[in-house]
Amino acid sequence: MKKLTIAFLLTAAFFCLVSTEVKAGDTEFTGQLSPNLIANTEDFEQVVFKPIQTAQLKGTVDFSSFDELTAGKLYHPQTAKFSILTVLAEKEDKNPVLYVDLNNDNQFSDNEKFALEKEKPDNPYIWQATVNVPIKENFFSTLGISVRYFFSYKTDEMKDNERLMMQTTEVLAGGTVDLKGKKFLTGFGFDFETKKISPQKGWQGIDSNEDGKVDMNPLSFEAANADDETVVFRVGQTYVSFKKVDMQKNLIVMREHEAKDYKRIELAMGKEFPDFNFVDFNGKKRKFSEFRGKYVLLDVWGFWCPPCRREMPYLREAAQRFKARNLELVGLNTDPVPFEQVKANLEANQMTWTQAKFESVFDFLNQNLRIESFPTTILIAPDGKILSMSRSDRDEPDLRGKDLLETLDEILPE
Repeated sequence: MKKLTIAFLLTAAFFCLVSTEVKAGDTEFTGQLSPNLIANTEDFEQVVFKPIQTAQLKGTVDFSSFDELTAGKLYHPQTAKFSILTVLAEKEDKNPVLYVDLNNDNQFSDNEKFALEKEKPDNPYIWQATVNVPIKENFFSTLGISVRYFFSYKTDEMKDNERLMMQTTEVLAGGTVDLKGKKFLTGFGFDFETKKISPQKGWQGIDSNEDGKVDMNPLSFEAANADDETVVFRVGQTYVSFKKVDMQKNLIVMREHEAKDYKRIELAMGKEFPDFNFVDFNGKKRKFSEFRGKYVLLDVWGFWCPPCRREMPYLREAAQRFKARNLELVGLNTDPVPFEQVKANLEANQMTWTQAKFESVFDFLNQNLRIESFPTTILIAPDGKILSMSRSDRDEPDLRGKDLLETLDEILPE
């Protein structure tokens, strides 16, 4: 009897071990969406406000108490029209405010007032506010628009009494997911035309570093633009993907992955840029590590891209002016045309620095770095660490236009 009991216990223990072993792909985590669509602050659209007289404004607000009044129409992400009448009201020694016609009745009341605050405490020239517009879309009740007012700034086309505003035009469906007892913020691109969220297509992200927001910047490892694929994210030492987003049930489902499924190479200021192999336009096999010991301006670009072409004169000047100061340019070309055609264009445009063929860096750019913005330009120090990815919202040294030349002049040793 004793032998039978021991055998039974051993068998039962073995059964428990087998039955409770869970593979990473079998583990799921769930969460819910927020009823409020939030502003995607990665893209802003310019709106110019023009002077307006108090007599032209209706409602219960006493606009006569302000010194300056300008008005314009904000873009409405749901209707895809510039339809939200908005007034910028300014008074000397007071913070500027916005009055937004939220209910579209061409009148303004105090509950449609939004205070503008300095974007940074030490910068009096950029003011910002988030406007929450009521909507009815599935279970979403509001959408957010981030508005920036550039005080005292004028474009060449603007008149002195006009005001430059910038606003977001896209929204994200936010939510939270419980991962092993901790809640993490999530974000998904939301399209008002399809009214769907697909984890296999479109922008998505998760607050991996737990700083209270999902960083949707194209170079952030917290975000990715899925192209009919499953994207794996790293959250600490847990690797997950979005399996399903069911808006009818208000359900987010994520599944766990093994570490080997994570292909992303994470880029960050001060972090070492990864080595990679490529083939140059002379057919020679190269390694990026060959350039260690030099300052490298790495440019992901293509002739197909108008903003890339606008940068070409500044890149040429940088290559000429700063070569003696230990600068090398390396281009990662993304033109999907015969290489002979690209090579001829390179020669015609005097782009004589090292260029990688597109097919030799395709996987590196798409699977590892997940480059979504063109051009993407990165400045790398001789020790291989990233000095700038030219993200202005993070106060990184600017690598665009004339500012590129100023940045290089400041950073590179004489």
